[in-house]
This record gives sequence, C-alpha cells and structure tokens, in this order.
Amino acid sequence: MTLREERDMQLSETYCRIVLGMDNLYRNGNGSTNEASFDREGLVPINLTDVTPHSYASWTEVREDLRGLLADYAKITDEVRRNYMQQQIGSLETLASWCSGVDIPFREKVRGFLYVNENPVTNAEQKTLHERLDRALSQRGYQGTLAQKVVAWEADRRVPAKELDSVLREMLATARVLVAERMFPQMEEVEVTPEIVYGVPYNAYCDYVNGKMYLNGDLAYTYEGLKHLVTHECFPGHTTHMYIRELGVKAGELPLDAGLVITNTASSSVFEGIADNGMRFISWGYSVDDHIYEIYQQIRSISGMNAAHMIHAEGKTPEEAGHYLKEFAFGEDNWIASRLRFVTHSLRAPFIYSYWRGNEAVYEAYSRLAPSEHNQFYQFLYKSMLSADTVKQYG
Repeated sequence: MTLREERDMQLSETYCRIVLGMDNLYRNGNGSTNEASFDREGLVPINLTDVTPHSYASWTEVREDLRGLLADYAKITDEVRRNYMQQQIGSLETLASWCSGVDIPFREKVRGFLYVNENPVTNAEQKTLHERLDRALSQRGYQGTLAQKVVAWEADRRVPAKELDSVLREMLATARVLVAERMFPQMEEVEVTPEIVYGVPYNAYCDYVNGKMYLNGDLAYTYEGLKHLVTHECFPGHTTHMYIRELGVKAGELPLDAGLVITNTASSSVFEGIADNGMRFISWGYSVDDHIYEIYQQIRSISGMNAAHMIHAEGKTPEEAGHYLKEFAFGEDNWIASRLRFVTHSLRAPFIYSYWRGNEAVYEAYSRLAPSEHNQFYQFLYKSMLSADTVKQYG
C-alpha cells in the first residue's frame, strides 16, 4: 500500500465517523416523517463498517468537521478519488445545512446534494421517447393510440399475482448465474430471497443486510418489468455492488467509505445508475419485449424526476403531477400514488433524480467501450466510490 493510499484510508475512517455521527444526529432530530420505511433508513441505510460515530450536539459542529476534511482530501493525488471526495463532502455539507433548518430551493438541493443536472427532461425528449415506444409497439403488432397499445402490451405480458414469488425466485437464480459467469464469479455464493410487501412507497427494495428483495404487491408487473427490478435490486445491481464493496473493505483493499450507503449525496446517482444498467451488463436474453420495456422504463424514470420538479420547483399540485404521471408514463392509480409518496417526501424528493441522471452517466462511460474492455470497467465501477462526474473519468 502506498503512502497516498494509507493517507486516504486514514481520511476515510474520519469521514465515516463524521457521516455516522450525522446519521445519529438526523435520526434524533429530523428523521420522523409519515413514511416509516424511509425513516428506518435515516441518512445511512447501509453501514458495513465497525467505525464508532462522532458524537455531535449540533449541525454547526458537523459542518466544521466536514470543512476540515474537505481541505485534507484536496491534497490526495489520485485524481478520480480527489474529485469524488470533493463533491461527496460538498454534498454532505449541503445536507447538513438543510438538516439544520436552512431553506434550500429544490433545484439547489438537487444540485447541492447529488451533483447532477437539476433540469427536468424537455418536452421534445419526452415526445421522442413516446414516438420510439409507439414504433416498437406497432412493430409488435399492437394497434390504436399509444396509451391503448401500452395497456394491451402490459395485459399480455403481466405476471399473475399468485406467480410473482416463483417467477422472482427463478429470475434471481438466472441473473445470479449470469453475473457469476460474465462479471464477478464470487457472486455465485450469494443468495437473495424475494418477499412481497404492501403499502410501501417504492416498486422494489434491496435489503442487502438481510439478503432480501422486497416487491410492492400493490402494483402489477410485466415479465420484463420484473427482469429490470431483479437486475436493478440484486444481480448485477445493488446486492452485487454492495457485496463487491464489502469484500474490498474487509480485505483492506477499499477505503472504509465503500462500506456505507448514504442517501442524497454525489454517490447516489452512480449507485442507482449501475443498477439501472444491469440488463445491459449481463446481456440477459434481450428480446423485442425487453426493447419495449427498456423504452417504457426510461419514460417511467424520467416521469418521476419531472413530477418532483413540477411539485417542488414549478409550484404544481400533487394532483397535477399525478395527471402528468398518468398521461406521460401511462401510470395506473396505485403506481401514481406510490410515486407521489416518494417525490413528496422531504428527504427523498431530490433523490428521484439519481435514477435517470445516474443511468445517463454510467451508460455514457459504458457505451464508448469495446466489449473486450467491459470487465476492466466493471472492476473500476464496482470497486470505486464515484459520482456522475467522476464515472466519466474512466480511461
């Protein structure tokens, strides 16, 4: 280990102590809302370290420590790591300001927390996606308006509720084998158990620590939609990402912050972007219906981001945002209600940007590589802590 790496390891432990102290302070003073599933996560949903948190009495103390750490990380020589930590610590300082009661406009929160483009996707881009989906469905033989085609396709591809558990188990097993064959052989030993849950503000959720994937049983799913969720949440998404990071931390090969997942920071978009590119990474039986769902999922991802912008930056009502989710993303009532619960949550609203902006950033880096370069890229992607900007520094 080089001297630079030793310094980074030391600073990373300090960073973890500060972040875990922030999490405690948040849970004690800011962390109670009407969404119990989000409240349980706090600022740090996953902590795979045994670091002792700093004890903080105020957010002013947190910000002072973060500013000192920022100055120390400015001296790190690894360019990607230095740039990432400058943004990540900047995120935490903005988050600490917000937690202390500072009123930060929504667009500034998106930029300050996540370090991504805070603008909604334009009407022209949305129209293009509708046109692409319409062509794909027409080529598949569907007729009528685009909304009618979507309804008919979803009905044809829907997985019956009574079969969700068995289909999920089969998909998880298949995806795990593909990841072990094509990306990380060590994933062969990792198992995930699906569990259907109800009344939650998400489609699916990775409970990494307990080895579970939760699926919102209030919603309907197509076969292709389930494939996307399995690859996003587990293989090669969150479960895979966290397992590779956990192995690296335990072996002393990765800095300790690789053992933390923190909500609403510069790392969030790449965490979600890796997951949203999962189908591409393992080339899982790409069919015409997978192509249709890929476009549909892009529409869904964009719609959540734009709905949040409508409510928090444009002054639109949740009802108006719900109408948009129905018209643009063809949402049914339960899905719309779930999305609105997510994008109106005080902490989570900016986080909705992580999905689409992260997808863009990861795919931009991935798409310029030859297939022979993919495995080396996966090592970089899964074993580095990255932001939407620094993932583009690969190569």
